[in-house]
Amino acid sequence: MANDKTAPDKAAPDNTAPNKTDGAAKVRRGGLRALSYLAPGLTDPLFRKRGFVEGRIPRDWAQIVGADLARCCAPESLNFPRGRREGATLKIVALPGSALEIQHLAPQIIERVNGHFGWAAVARMTIRQGLLPKPPKSRRPALRPLAEREKTAILDRVVGVHDPELRDRLRALGEAVSARAPAGPADGT
Repeated sequence: MANDKTAPDKAAPDNTAPNKTDGAAKVRRGGLRALSYLAPGLTDPLFRKRGFVEGRIPRDWAQIVGADLARCCAPESLNFPRGRREGATLKIVALPGSALEIQHLAPQIIERVNGHFGWAAVARMTIRQGLLPKPPKSRRPALRPLAEREKTAILDRVVGVHDPELRDRLRALGEAVSARAPAGPADGT
């Protein structure tokens, strides 16, 4: 019985070493991510200063209350009682001409915000009359209408593509790129 080994075999793998795939070390995989994936991490600390636990309420305000109400009011802050996660006061700013209507709709607005949270986070709402923050300007340039000659030229370039879906998408891309460029003297526009 002298052949029995009680010590571990040197060739056996050591299972006590930390595994790189167990989540202890984050490994970045290749690929692009949309900027919207990073936006909550950048904006949430700013919203927390205003009392918003997350930036969901200001970001999703139009979906929460509807587009019509979002044009005349905006959330300003959310204040929870100390040490509690319910019974908060939602402060909103409203255009002076619509403050009375919003006051009458306060129960529905509170219900919609609580439905968005998934629990009864908001108990009451206060309204301050004032100007709404300006929405960010679109950075998308205005597209000019294309002449029929330009559309025909783009269609001639993609006619050799056999996949109809790919051909339509390439045509749309060509039209969008051409519409951003200024019209030339040969374009007829």
